This record gives sequence, C-alpha cells and structure tokens, in this order.
Amino acid sequence: MQNLSEHNRDYAIFLPAISQFYASMIRKEHPPERIPEGFEKGQEGLDFLKPDGYFHYNRALYSAGHAKIDLEKSVAHEPMVWTRDRDQTLLVSDSGGFQIGKGVIKFDWARFFEKKGDRGYKGTADRVREGILRWQEHVSEWSMVMDIPTWATTRPETGLKTFDDCLKATLHNNDFYVENRTEGMTKFLNVIQGGNWDESQRWYDAVKHYPFEGWAMGGQNMCNMEVALKRLIVLRDDGMLEDRDWIHFLGTSKLEWACMLTLIQRQLRKINPRLTISFDCASPFVAVANGRTYSAPVHTPEKWGYVMTFTFDDRRFKGSKIPFPFQSEIGKRLTIGDICHYGPGDLNKIGKEGATSWDSFSYALLMAHNTYQHIRAVQTANNLTDIETQIYQPHPHDWRKTKGRAGQKAISEWVPNNILYFATLVEEIFSSDNPFSVIEDNSAFLQSISLSNNRKTNAVFDELFGDGAADVDEDTFASLDNDQMEALERANEGEEG
Repeated sequence: MQNLSEHNRDYAIFLPAISQFYASMIRKEHPPERIPEGFEKGQEGLDFLKPDGYFHYNRALYSAGHAKIDLEKSVAHEPMVWTRDRDQTLLVSDSGGFQIGKGVIKFDWARFFEKKGDRGYKGTADRVREGILRWQEHVSEWSMVMDIPTWATTRPETGLKTFDDCLKATLHNNDFYVENRTEGMTKFLNVIQGGNWDESQRWYDAVKHYPFEGWAMGGQNMCNMEVALKRLIVLRDDGMLEDRDWIHFLGTSKLEWACMLTLIQRQLRKINPRLTISFDCASPFVAVANGRTYSAPVHTPEKWGYVMTFTFDDRRFKGSKIPFPFQSEIGKRLTIGDICHYGPGDLNKIGKEGATSWDSFSYALLMAHNTYQHIRAVQTANNLTDIETQIYQPHPHDWRKTKGRAGQKAISEWVPNNILYFATLVEEIFSSDNPFSVIEDNSAFLQSISLSNNRKTNAVFDELFGDGAADVDEDTFASLDNDQMEALERANEGEEG
C-alpha cells in the first residue's frame, strides 16, 4: 500500500471527482473468480479513501449531480464517501448546479423564486434545494452553494435569459442556504461566476456579503489566469481571505495549472496560513468511460500532461496472464485478462454478446489505475517545479509569444518555461503596491496560459480524436458531465434496478 497523501507537501490539493459509477461499483458483491488474483484485499482495496487500500489518498470531490440525493439510498449505494474516517479524510461536495441547469436533476423552474408564506406556495423547487442541502451537510466537510451558472440562459426550460437572471437565481439559492443550513455540519464555498472580468466583479459585489466560509471559482474566474489573479487580489484587499480558509477551482485538469495554483497558494498563505486551494477534475473516470487508460505522464520542458491511450479490448485476451503494462499500485496487480473479461461468444449481464470484452468491473479497475497515475503526475509536477524554480527565476518581461514550439528555447530540462515565468510573476504581483498594473503589463502572457484559450469541448471530440489519436487534451475529460460517463452510470443504475 502506498499513501499518496504523504507526497502532497504544501501543494494545492487535487481532488479526484469521484464518479457515482465507481463509488457504487466497488461496494458491489462480485464473484470471487472475478477478483484479480493480485488483489489480496479483494475489491475493497479499490477504496482509496481508506488507509488500507491498494493506495491511499485522503481528499476527493463528490457531486450531488451524480449521487443519490436520498440519504438512505446514498449511504447504501455509495459507502465509499460515507464510511470514510472523517478525521483522516476530507470531502468537498458540489451542489449539482450544472445538472440542475442541464435538466438532469428535475427542477420546477416555474416555481424557482417562490418562498414559504407566498400565496399558493407548493414548495417543489424548495424540496430539491432542501434535499441537496441536507445531503451536502451529511456527506462533506466543504460544500459549494447552489449557484446557477450563466450558461443556463441557453436552456429554454430554465426561463433564464440574461446574466442578471442567473445572478438573481443564485442570490435566491444563497438566501435559502443561509436560512436553512444546519450550523456546524459543513462549511460552504461562495461560488463566483462570470464570463469576463466585468461580469465577475458584478457577481462578486452581489454575493460577497454572504457569511460563507470559503470561495469557489467558476466561469472565467477558474480558467482565465488574468481574471483569476485579479479576483484573488480583490479578495485579499477586501479582507475576504483572512477568515476564509478554502478556495476551490472547478474542473481544472492541466498539470501546469496544478503547479501555478500551488505557487498562488503559497502567496496567499502569507495572509492566511490556514488557507487551502483545491481543484478537481474527473479525467481518471471519464477517460475510461471513453475507452482510454493513462499509460504514463509526460514531464518535459516542451510538454506536461497525461497520455491517454485507447485500452486493450479484445475477446481473444480472455484469461490472459500477460501483465498489464502501465504502472500504478493497481496496474501492477492486473493482467490483460482481468480487463478483457468476456471471450468469444460470452454473453454479458443482459444476455447479449456485446461489442466490448469489458464488463462493468473492468471499468472500475481502470478508473482506479487512472486515479493513481493522475495523483502522482500532479505531485511529480509540483516536485519538479520546486526543484527548478530554485535554480531558474526568469523575468516575465522576457517572455515572448511564439507560434507552436518554434523559437522557444527551454530554460529547464524538466519544467516548461511558462511555469518558471509564472513563479517569478506571481511573487511580483502579490508583493506589488499596484498589482493590477503588474497583471495588465503581463496580460499577453497570462492569456497564453489561460485554460479558456485551450479548452476543448465534447462537441468537437469526435472530429479531433475519432481517429484514435492518443494525445488527448486533459480538459477533454475534466468534467463528469460527459455523454459516455452518463451512459455508463445509467447502465449501472439499470443493473441495480
């Protein structure tokens, strides 16, 4: 067993966004012959929140949008998040605002703004809010309030048409949380949205008075580095960090950003030593739902990232003892036959010969392997950054934009130039008497490292990767809200009845 938590040092914390499929799959009773021979702890060893698993990692995120909100059902079907040692682990919960906006969580939009005491009050919208609020209070130490992101205006069923509509809806939800929360159960993160700096500032001005214990960055606040740094400076200067101990960046998968958030956290801890920055992504789980496995992370000055390859899937491998080739505490216990469970002519659980040699447990095994590799890749990237920033401190004024990699000379043998420039710049920003000027003077550089410039969407996935290319951008699979992941969860729900 390897305790990966011990390698985190003072890094910003990566939170694996656990899929409901994984949380339920590892609690199922599988036939003894289905458990890999190398699994001395059985399937229970896949629970990485427990200290006696095949590997241990004591932090995670779980979303109400992918969980069973009924507390009794959630405890029964998702024990991974309920039976953990709360003194030794920490869980952040998302409120499922994305799924509400998307329509996955059924919500009575026509009665969104009604309140108890209103004439004709039905309470249908409040019952959804109440259920999610109570679930968050019972399952997690930190919870995001139920914001309504600005893209909800694109969903006709919401009735929301403008930025102001989304902000008004979020304020209504925030009021509900303040009035109905149970003190001492969980701490709440005040979510800030906005598609640009002006919208972000308007949103912040409207929500900053709420007595929540931390912050969560959505919209451009979590993917545009210029906006993110301005937001943090405003929070600092407004005294909104001194008693707020947690800041979460939603859906951030890039290795470079993992290290930049660590560098930011170290600056913020000069103001509040207790402050922690976290970030989540679902890539280890969603990649498998899309047929991909982490083979090995890449840490070179030209590229940092996770290599996700299409996985072995052939019925001829049934019973194969060929070792699984990719390294992790899970991978070293597997054979190719453990993944390719079905042979020619074998019928799956619904009595059909499917297109894949995998069964449901194959997906869980690969998700565990991917989670291990993702955590270690983040930790290794931070470790390399700590080493190389001690040696190299290039000034960001020396940065210049180039096309591709042409003309860029690597400063370090291990760390991309952007990280080294950022390490110098972030210290200058937070020590400056005029930090906004420093940010604006380096706007071109900050825009070049922003996720908003590089993020790929599912809409173009088939066009970009339909040919089986292995070099997938990390953010392709950053969110659980992926068609293949949702299909896998629905299939699992069908098996459970």
